[in-house]
Order: sequence, then structure tokens, then C-alpha cells
Amino acid sequence: MNIELTIDDRTISGELFENPVARQLGDLLPLTLTFDDYNDVEKVAQLKRELALDGVPEADEPQPGEIAYYAPLQTLVLYYGSPGRWPGLVRVGRFDFDLDALRELPDRTVIRIS
Repeated sequence: MNIELTIDDRTISGELFENPVARQLGDLLPLTLTFDDYNDVEKVAQLKRELALDGVPEADEPQPGEIAYYAPLQTLVLYYGSPGRWPGLVRVGRFDFDLDALRELPDRTVIRIS
């Protein structure tokens, strides 16, 4: 599924992968979320509801430029660095945005995903 991320006045293209968690996320779109930096690797935003992890591996290792769902904290994550492999982490998509520009976004940045 093709998606768009809107940051300020910029529109970024992306896609959701074909897996059960990504489909659940797609059903929630459009979403407007507030992202904060975490651990100099990622931008995270709290989802209002939990996504079921049925049918996906119990751990994953996202790469820069990918989107993931982190089940233990119920967060959507945009990666500009490599976090390593974590249980409860599921890659759900990817985006086309300058990773240094993503890193520089201030906390409380609002991003719309549609």
C-alpha cells in the first residue's frame, strides 16, 4: 500500500509492507501523530490502540528509512539509524525522506500519514 507522510509543508512518499501488522496500521489511516526523538536512532509516536502481532516474527531488525511498530510501548517508529534486533518490533513499511533531515526534526513534530 502506498502512503504519504506530511511533515510541515513537505510530502514524502512511502509504502506499507504486506504483513498483518501493516494491514492493521493501514486500516487506521489517515493518522496525525506527534513524534519525539528516541535514543538518537528513531522518531517515535504513541498509537491510540494496540496492534495484534499474530502472524509476524517475534523480533525484527529495522533499517534506516523503515517504519516499525513496537508492541511493548504501542508506538509507531520512523528509523534514521539502526536499532538492532528487538523482540516485539515489527517492520511495517518504508519512507523516502532524507535521514539527516529526519534526525534534525525537533521533538513534538506532527506528522500526518495517509
